[in-house]
Amino acid sequence: MSKRSEFLAAGAVAVAAAGTAAAPARAASATILDEAALVARIRSGAKHRQAIGAARVNDAAALQFAVNTLNGFENGWNEPRANVQIAVVLFGSAATLGLDDMAWDHHRLAEIVKRFQGDWLTADASQGNPWSHAAATAGPRGDRSIPALLARGVRVIVCNTALGEIANRIVAAGYGAGITDPFALQAHLRDRVLPGCDIVPAGISSVAVLQENGYTYFSAAL
Repeated sequence: MSKRSEFLAAGAVAVAAAGTAAAPARAASATILDEAALVARIRSGAKHRQAIGAARVNDAAALQFAVNTLNGFENGWNEPRANVQIAVVLFGSAATLGLDDMAWDHHRLAEIVKRFQGDWLTADASQGNPWSHAAATAGPRGDRSIPALLARGVRVIVCNTALGEIANRIVAAGYGAGITDPFALQAHLRDRVLPGCDIVPAGISSVAVLQENGYTYFSAAL
């Protein structure tokens, strides 16, 4: 068995041992894509292909850049929507952007995010992930929520390695909500990834795959 398989198997065993605190049955969205599956997802004939990477939440700057890129091409350059394809890659603490309200509430992710060096969060996270719901007042071209971006054809990619680091920090902070094993919590977080998002073994490596498939790269850390 490969190291990666042993890692995933260990997480599955730990989830079972966690009893009532364990994650529900894994949803289809919790599947970790291999390289071939990722390429199939991101393959595009669009003239403009942009990958946006984010290692920190920073009030979802990466999601705003995705909105700005789409609007810039559609409104400023009068490009048909079919000519533009964007992928947002969430690694580091930014992987929390791809998690649902339950994960944010039960594991105090707003607090965890602020413990990452250089990260900041001013949005109201008192009722879950601020970017997991369409914004009622933003309008279709101003809404930077993940559901709104998915509806506009943006690919959102979540790093499984980052979920492991986040799980470690949650456990260390005592916010596991009954799950004390980091591997079990990592598996639980995969089950809390928002529908429509993709999970990859390593987000930063997926950037290389995107570039090899014609995507230019923009870092949201700028």
